[in-house]
Amino acid sequence: TTKKEDGKLSVWYGTVKPATHFDAEVDAAALRKAMKGIGTDEAAIINIVSNRSNAQRQDIRLKFKLLYGRDLMADLHSELGGHLRTLVLALMEPKAIYDAQCLRNAMKGIGTNENVLIEILCTRTNQEIRDIVAAYKTAFPGRDLEK
Repeated sequence: TTKKEDGKLSVWYGTVKPATHFDAEVDAAALRKAMKGIGTDEAAIINIVSNRSNAQRQDIRLKFKLLYGRDLMADLHSELGGHLRTLVLALMEPKAIYDAQCLRNAMKGIGTNENVLIEILCTRTNQEIRDIVAAYKTAFPGRDLEK
């Protein structure tokens, strides 16, 4: 999707736009607070994760590690459960890694989920596909997506 803002052409994909006035340190602190102590403030986690672009979520992951010396993904995994955990962890993955995981899941086992293959491979740019191939090789050593 493209949109003109302030005379500049902005490009983004999907429905989540980059948050204005974004501060990864503030978001990392809010996530830490939401998970620290007894109980988990799931609403705070949902509010942050669902209102940040993927690039902003990656900045938050890095800032969380730098500020607290902890892996945000591991903390989210231990604090959340069920479908919410699955969703939040998927949203926190870099796009290429998430796509590589989806492709692997679509091809493993008996049968292939062609709908997933078509959705990913036919809607990504050439550069995004190159990034997915590299992520696939890293995530699944000994497997080649192009073969």
